[in-house]
Amino acid sequence: MTTANYDAMGLDELRRYVLTHREDIIAFQVYVDRSQAAGRMISIDMSDIQWEENLSDRIQRLSVEGESD
Repeated sequence: MTTANYDAMGLDELRRYVLTHREDIIAFQVYVDRSQAAGRMISIDMSDIQWEENLSDRIQRLSVEGESD
């Protein structure tokens, strides 16, 4: 079995790798860590009464940022 070099992969390439190698838990963990560090992970605070508005705003910002890449 070939060992993938996650560090050499860009975030989008790593995402594609994870989607095609779903059994590779280490790759998934690396993807989640890098996504969080890049600010691409969205979390919801269910105790916040404005969670829907905050989520909508965050999704909109991410989609605008993605268009500029």
